[in-house]
Amino acid sequence: MLLARILLNVLVTAVLARLLSPQEYGVVGAAMIVGALGNSIANLGMSQVVIQRRDIEERHIGTVISLSMLIATILGLLQWIFARQIADFLHVPELVLVSRVLAVMMVANAFNLVAEAILSRHLKFKISSIAGLAAWIASHVGLAIPLAYLGFSYWALVVAYMAEAFILASIYFFIARDYLVRPSFDMQSYRDIRSQSLGYSLAGISTFTAKYIDNIIVARLIGTAELGIYSRAYYLIAMPATLFGNLNKSVIFPLLSKVHHDKARLRRAHLKGFALTAALALPASAFLCCFAKELVLTVLGQQWMDAVTPIIVFSAGIYFRAGYRVCAAVTLATGHSYRTASMQITYMALVASFAFFSAPYGVNAVAVAVSAAMAASFVLYTVVSCRMTGVTLWDFLLVHGPPAAFAIFVFGAGSAVKVLLEGWPHYQVLAVGLSVIGALSLVTLYMRASLLFGRYGVEVLKSAASKKASWIN
Repeated sequence: MLLARILLNVLVTAVLARLLSPQEYGVVGAAMIVGALGNSIANLGMSQVVIQRRDIEERHIGTVISLSMLIATILGLLQWIFARQIADFLHVPELVLVSRVLAVMMVANAFNLVAEAILSRHLKFKISSIAGLAAWIASHVGLAIPLAYLGFSYWALVVAYMAEAFILASIYFFIARDYLVRPSFDMQSYRDIRSQSLGYSLAGISTFTAKYIDNIIVARLIGTAELGIYSRAYYLIAMPATLFGNLNKSVIFPLLSKVHHDKARLRRAHLKGFALTAALALPASAFLCCFAKELVLTVLGQQWMDAVTPIIVFSAGIYFRAGYRVCAAVTLATGHSYRTASMQITYMALVASFAFFSAPYGVNAVAVAVSAAMAASFVLYTVVSCRMTGVTLWDFLLVHGPPAAFAIFVFGAGSAVKVLLEGWPHYQVLAVGLSVIGALSLVTLYMRASLLFGRYGVEVLKSAASKKASWIN
């Protein structure tokens, strides 16, 4: 499922990048900043409480649903009213109408967050993943590509994002109907979850700000076309990091929540999270750094060549983004919502300051600065989370040894392929490189998977795949 989602994202991105310009992507990128802020505020961290809280009753779920929907409605109205001011602030005139149209999907997004949390609480990860994939395919393949081909410009993406939200809401309403309850506000239920949810909410808003503040700075200080280049480079490289992060959110976080009272099991789960993330992220990072130019020419096209440097920079930081979420899963699962919020605020401050002072030097400088802020935040968060679980520096290094060694091997093999195939068409170089690295990875998994995943990573791999992974040594 994970691999299928990545491949589909790459294919759809490749098609849309040839139908839409960086300027058009910049308009939609600015619009999504506004929508993401509304989603962070509307939920007030209550979906995290639904997953983490040990004892939760129907009255709590009813209160969470009713409050989320009410706040989302209010925020949607505010987004509609202040659309012109938002457009002026971001220096994107087209944003007036786009913001008003996207305000309509605020309620659907709020419902989706709660429904996903309820399914995660009941460990229905596969169902939730399939629902998200189905909604994404229907909206982006069924709507975005045809509309872009017909010349609807950035409206193709706007319609796709709206359709995805409502399609996903319809699917969740059907598959989660046995767990959903009628919206009903109960003051005592709200008091039960208020303190914890506000901590999660603060963490969520801080996460949003850290994730989008660099986009805001690029839009205001550099330009919309540059925002399109920057956001596409980030999106393309963030796909693996986001999917690895979603794995932590939908699988590792709920499981950690169930063992957080057992220090030994929590420590082991923390190490497994690091092992799995490093085994996936570090080799992927090495491959993308090596083949960044070929990736841009093959997937995005010649008009996106300015994205090569940002892609190399963002590729180098994939593990820091994914590993950061492992640390967040630990603090959230153990109920330390305010500690999570403090770390997110620190990350936000680093990203904002680094991006602001680097903006006069262009998008490449902003990419370097933001990646450096992410690396610094990861180090700080790792220290905090490891102290909570009892993971030592030696434990941390041992877990990362095999994936780091394999990543170096991947980069060396990729560089050799590029030297041997110099002068070949870029897409052929990329295809051969992918085939060689893929074959080497499969052989390593078959012969001795611990060379790639380490001992803890192999345990996670086998438990996740059950009998299907019996061939892994």
